[in-house]
This record gives sequence, structure tokens and C-alpha cells, in this order.
Amino acid sequence: MSIAMGLLIAFLFVLLVATGIVVALAVTIFSGAPWVPTHKSVARAMCTIAQIKPGDRVLDLGCGDGAILLMAAREFGAIGIGVELNPLLVLWARVRARLSGVADRVTIVRGNMFIADLPDADVVMLYLLPRAMRRIEGRLKAHYALLRVVSNGFTFESAKPVATMHIGESTLRMYSW
Repeated sequence: MSIAMGLLIAFLFVLLVATGIVVALAVTIFSGAPWVPTHKSVARAMCTIAQIKPGDRVLDLGCGDGAILLMAAREFGAIGIGVELNPLLVLWARVRARLSGVADRVTIVRGNMFIADLPDADVVMLYLLPRAMRRIEGRLKAHYALLRVVSNGFTFESAKPVATMHIGESTLRMYSW
């Protein structure tokens, strides 16, 4: 094989990977939940306001890199389940769970939070844009009779928070029903 042919194949491979990354990010952004990393102090505060106890089942819809679930499992003893649409973030979250030593307590599934089967949960974590918050609120209320929901930054339209916490630039709200 000539050098030119090798370079062409390498270029096409890079182009294919780049296209995959752009498509994955675009799908995530247009779903109403673009990935924004959650700082450890915010993840810890979300777990604290949710009053997570050992053994609690924590569901993170749009979990991104799994930061909140890793914190919940590692420092609060929770069992974590994350639903994430972006396949690259699913892979990264799984790697992070393994490297953090909590892969036995944190499961990351690739799926669309608006249509995925919702597992049993005691707490749901959200960091979603207002449009996505409107879409998910009714689904959560219809599926869970008793639930604690913590939202970073955005509110539900028809529910009042039972607790609010400010940490840095973030406003955390806990809802309960």
C-alpha cells in the first residue's frame, strides 16, 4: 500500500470518528439536555439536599459523565442508575465508575430519558433545560408515587420545591411527592 493510500485511509477514519462525535453531541443538545459537567461540590450538595442514605436508589436522567452518581455511590453509599443518550458519554461514565471503584453500584444505560423504562428509584437527579423539565415532570409524577427529585438550576412548572440550596453559581431545588 502506498503512503498516499495510507494517508487517505487515516484521513477517512478521522473524518468518520469526528462525524460520529458531532452527531452524538448534536443529538444530545437537541434533546433538551446538553452535557455540562457537574463540579464535585455541586454533586455532593445535590446528594446532601436529597438526603441520600446508604442503599438509596438514585436515578440520574441525562447523567452525562456520571459525576453525580459516582458521588452518590462513593460518599453516600447509594446504588446509582444513569440514563444517557450520548454514546460517548455513556462509555466515559462507565470507565469513570470502574476507575472510581463503584462499577458494582453504578449502572449507566444508553437511552432516551423520555422513553426509557424508569427503574425503581428513591431519588431522581436532573440538570435539564426548561423544555426538558416540562417534558419529564409529568412522566415522573405518573411513574413514582413517592420520590425525591433534585434539580440543578431549573424548576418544575407545577411543583414547589421543599428545599433550596445555593452553592456557587448553582441553585439546587428538591421536590418531593
